[in-house]
Amino acid sequence: MRKYLLLSLIVIASGVFVAFQLARDPGYILIAFAGWTFETSVFAMLVALLFLFVLFRLVLNILRWLNPMRFFKESDKRSP
Repeated sequence: MRKYLLLSLIVIASGVFVAFQLARDPGYILIAFAGWTFETSVFAMLVALLFLFVLFRLVLNILRWLNPMRFFKESDKRSP
């Protein structure tokens, strides 16, 4: 219980620190590749990466749910 409380406090303190740093200086990311350039702030990049991660996990979960082979795998696990 104390371990989770300590971990939660560390995560909250880190979040507050990062928020203050981003408010003071939002940062700048420039990616250039093959004539294309992509410019954004660090916060916008973090939000975009979080969105892509959630979208990727959602697609994986939907594909697992739609997989017809899952019925055969579950029946193999139950048989002795």
